[in-house]
Amino acid sequence: MAMPVEFREFTPLNSRDDLMRRLESAPREHVEALLSTFELLQRMHDKGVIDLANGLLSAGDTLVDKVADLADSREITAAMRLAFMFTNLITAMNVEKVHDLLSGQQTKPASLLQLGRQAMSSDCRLGMTVALGILTEFGAALRNQRQER
Repeated sequence: MAMPVEFREFTPLNSRDDLMRRLESAPREHVEALLSTFELLQRMHDKGVIDLANGLLSAGDTLVDKVADLADSREITAAMRLAFMFTNLITAMNVEKVHDLLSGQQTKPASLLQLGRQAMSSDCRLGMTVALGILTEFGAALRNQRQER
């Protein structure tokens, strides 16, 4: 009958010696990974990514403060709000209808009567109201900017 073998865990007396042993055997066990890592490091060095990361780390708090000041500005806040509003509007649109309109699927243009009917629809009137409102705000902003000069 077979005799059970006693299982023991290797616990070196000095953990630093164990780390050194593992470090010495790592190149043999992980040759492909080490070569890939060296190749990646060389590419990053060639493209200047390492220097950029080094500079960013050296800048430290200065860079964070500048980015925070920029993100807190009125201009960035307004741009982000407008971007979110337009993103929500674009996702609500029927992409297939817009694609058909822009790709020129129709062989002949709509008649004046068809255009008049479309212009009288509530969706078109709402779109024109919003477009004219945006143009009005744009014009007011241009006038204010010119007066400040």
